[in-house]
Amino acid sequence: MPHAPKLAICNVRHAFGANRVLDDVSLDIAPGEFVCILGASGCGKSTLFNAVSGLLRIDSGAITLDGTDIMGKPGYVGYMLQKDLLLPWRTALDNIVLGAALTRGVTREDRAQAADLARRYGLGEYLDHYPGAMSGGMRQRIALMRTIAAGRELMLLDEPFGALDSQTRLAMQKWLLEIWSGLKRTVLFVTHDIDEAFFLADRVVVMLPRPGRIARILHVDLPRPRDIACMASPAFMALKAEALSLLYGGPDPSASMSGAA
Repeated sequence: MPHAPKLAICNVRHAFGANRVLDDVSLDIAPGEFVCILGASGCGKSTLFNAVSGLLRIDSGAITLDGTDIMGKPGYVGYMLQKDLLLPWRTALDNIVLGAALTRGVTREDRAQAADLARRYGLGEYLDHYPGAMSGGMRQRIALMRTIAAGRELMLLDEPFGALDSQTRLAMQKWLLEIWSGLKRTVLFVTHDIDEAFFLADRVVVMLPRPGRIARILHVDLPRPRDIACMASPAFMALKAEALSLLYGGPDPSASMSGAA
């Protein structure tokens, strides 16, 4: 018997004035699944994230987390933006426990758990450093630790590596997969980078703009743990070709393969 979804998005529609940005978007995400939303600017990715996070009340549809209605109710999910938003006057450790500081106050246990988490994933020597002394990649690592330390089982990551150079970005992707594999959190990840989407995800949701809608959901049947070599595999390249066709037009590889069959 299949598991109930961790997150259920059902027939979501939303418009800003006369501009419809989401049109009948439905998506179920299983517990512990890594799902990427892939699309160009204007396809409604960030609007959907704001709706799931409770920051935006949608016009119609339903969004539930573990069966609980979370529409317009912030605080149920962890949310990380492209900008790290670290507070420059706080150390790395103090930034990691910021969620507790803003809600109920930081305890000694909070700090100990945050330090243990950071050390487990290679950040122990940076806990006393301030953001101004960190590289862009290191700042994003601390921001991700802050999101994890908030303790939410569903994490929304909105293009968190978009501003990084390609080598740092790949290193961050591998590091994120290591954390996800170890902690078993459910991840919904927004990106406009096709390679990033298929390297990270169990499924890739391809969205098209004006209005924002799901064109197709692609299952990524690549073995885990993944390394860089998988990005040159025939299976990876076939998925990439299908996504390119959906996003930019041209012949659909999956249609030609089914016709050949």
